[in-house]
Amino acid sequence: MAASQVSLGDIEIHGEPKWHYVSESSRHGFCPDCGSQLFWRNDNNEFLSITAGSVDESSGLDVAGHVFTGEKGDYYDIDEREKRYICWADSIERS
Repeated sequence: MAASQVSLGDIEIHGEPKWHYVSESSRHGFCPDCGSQLFWRNDNNEFLSITAGSVDESSGLDVAGHVFTGEKGDYYDIDEREKRYICWADSIERS
């Protein structure tokens, strides 16, 4: 699934998604009309992950990297020039 991540203060959501908690602090947001998954978020941080197809004017998005490459299927290849992260923790930039 192609996704992007944004700070909560940098996004405007129109309408009210339906939220479903998948763990104590992690939840997924769905379109209340069609049920499409739009977002997911961990309540312990200030970011929202967004499925790329749910963003208005998403044609300007670029691939920054691939997460969970340790679990990817063997039926596709990832361009060698693109960043790869075996797990989510590896992809977090720390200061």
